[in-house]
Amino acid sequence: MKKITERIISLILVFAIVLTVCSALTVSASEKKITQPSNFEEYEDWLEQEGYSVQRNTPIEFKAPSGKDWLLRKHFNFVTDEMVGEICEYIKEESGLDILGIITSVPETNQAVSFVVETFDIDTAAMREALYEIRFKMDEKGNQPMAVLFYFMGLYFSVMEECKAYCVPLDEENVYEIALDITLKDGTVETITTGVVFNSETGQAYGKSGNGILGTGYAFSIPEVLLYAQINAWTRDFGFCLFYDIFSYTTPFFFYETRRIKFDYDGLEWMVQIWKGNYFISNGAEIGIYSRDESSFGTYYDCATDEQMMKMSMELYHGDDLIFSRPGQLHWWLTGFKISYNLYPADSMTLKFSVEMKDKEMLDAFCNAVDKHYMRDMTYTVDGLTVNVVW
Repeated sequence: MKKITERIISLILVFAIVLTVCSALTVSASEKKITQPSNFEEYEDWLEQEGYSVQRNTPIEFKAPSGKDWLLRKHFNFVTDEMVGEICEYIKEESGLDILGIITSVPETNQAVSFVVETFDIDTAAMREALYEIRFKMDEKGNQPMAVLFYFMGLYFSVMEECKAYCVPLDEENVYEIALDITLKDGTVETITTGVVFNSETGQAYGKSGNGILGTGYAFSIPEVLLYAQINAWTRDFGFCLFYDIFSYTTPFFFYETRRIKFDYDGLEWMVQIWKGNYFISNGAEIGIYSRDESSFGTYYDCATDEQMMKMSMELYHGDDLIFSRPGQLHWWLTGFKISYNLYPADSMTLKFSVEMKDKEMLDAFCNAVDKHYMRDMTYTVDGLTVNVVW
């Protein structure tokens, strides 16, 4: 149970530390002597020369209850080892996604935390130990969300000054796990193993427990700059229904087309659903396998079980240009999301995919469903039990 809790804590803390606790530190005039400028323009110029970020659209001078007269902005101190830095730089060059730029541009929250600690004369080490005790009690009771919360509070109120990401070699050759060292103001260094594994030979990054990077359900191919779902993605527990697509259409992040190929086989209602289009900052495609009892009604289907999974492959094209391909593999939800500078309309992309059916009966049921509902939309060929579809 403790290992499970530590993994969950690691996952959530990575998000919290990287995306939430990257905030601007205020330094008082007594901590950093400055020559008071005569106007805001001179002050802004001085700040930039000193390496601080300037918010030119907001007031800079203020008088805080703490007595601080000048707001000096700092960005979160996030550093990496050579391997992690090279990975981030490669992704930036290939896709325009600047991971380090995003992390290091988010402001810190240390100003408020330091003010509270100083004002109330808090012994951060003792407070951290007390919060950790509560954390372990919550963990013993099975209340993992609260355990994570108290762990984070212990770190947060200890004032986090630096976060370093680095790769730790594992027993398997060329395989590393990404870890974080968080340096606190009192000099304590907290080490967090993220559960994110990187294979330097294949360029694949994935979740150590098989549920995706940081529990998201997704792995990442660094050479291809491609995100894809692992078999044990958390979404597998939620099945699929029409509402999911309707909701996606109402957001500004998804612009895709989808088709649902439904047929009866082996006493169940089956659905093979396919998608292609834009997913946030990527061009992507999906093939999902679902089933339900014949007596079911509505639009909800269960995700395929391990026994129901089938061997699938896919290729996504824009015109004659191959955007990405996913090799044949046993899966229930084969996906690919290629992060790219250019996003293409869904109707300008072609999805070619294959599914190896269980037997001749299943193959015929699938092909008949395509003939009946999508004869003008899809073409297919059959090779043994494998159907190859062009959409």
